[in-house]
Amino acid sequence: MTRVETEIAGEKHWFTSDIVVVACGSINSAALLLRSANDKHPNGLANSSDQVGRNYMKQLETAIVSIHLEVNHAKFQKTIAVNDFYWGEPDFPYPMGMVQNTGNVLADMIPAEAPPLMAPFIKLIPHFERNLLAERSVGWWLQTEDLPDPNNRIRVVGNQIHVDYTLNNIEASDRLIHRWTSVLKSIPQSAKSVLPFSIYPRTQIPEQAVAHQCGSCRFGTDPKTSVLDLNCRTHDVDNLYVVDIGLIFYF
Repeated sequence: MTRVETEIAGEKHWFTSDIVVVACGSINSAALLLRSANDKHPNGLANSSDQVGRNYMKQLETAIVSIHLEVNHAKFQKTIAVNDFYWGEPDFPYPMGMVQNTGNVLADMIPAEAPPLMAPFIKLIPHFERNLLAERSVGWWLQTEDLPDPNNRIRVVGNQIHVDYTLNNIEASDRLIHRWTSVLKSIPQSAKSVLPFSIYPRTQIPEQAVAHQCGSCRFGTDPKTSVLDLNCRTHDVDNLYVVDIGLIFYF
């Protein structure tokens, strides 16, 4: 690679360097490489393996709100995380994920983020009563890793970026939800009810929420099945590196 073409304030500019580093995030790093196709790289830059954009991952994330009789006076709740469930459980020896508590549940968040079937009814609850509910709530965030799948991928069609994504590793996520719900219900003088609830974050984060994106530029020692070598350098272009969470190991 000899130079990078950019557009600044509507004008094209070219920058040269001995080393070029791509660090745009999993989606946009892949999109940039795919958009940079040329005669030598017809399928996209560094994409002779057809692996650029593939194996996109973004985790399975669920919120649980436990509702208590007593007021929750805590102001800075995001201070606890439990990673023990990554070790699975006796009849499921696979990682289930992580649990952490979230920030405070706010009254105004409840109707805005309620599940579609519940939203019309929650909007009828007066603000004062929603506030009483929020004051007696504790929010929990459950996070399960999804698995690399070559069909979960980033594609560029014309000027549009397409994200093809189907959830996987659902059993591990379901088990984590069930396990943590059981823990909450077992605590003395604890939750009167535990509701899977779309408050913070949404019960099942949609594709457009990509804060934890990864994958799309696969590591490996074989240029036929990976995009990058073990030093983050692309197999196809000697002075091009990708150093962001687009990376996923493969041996």
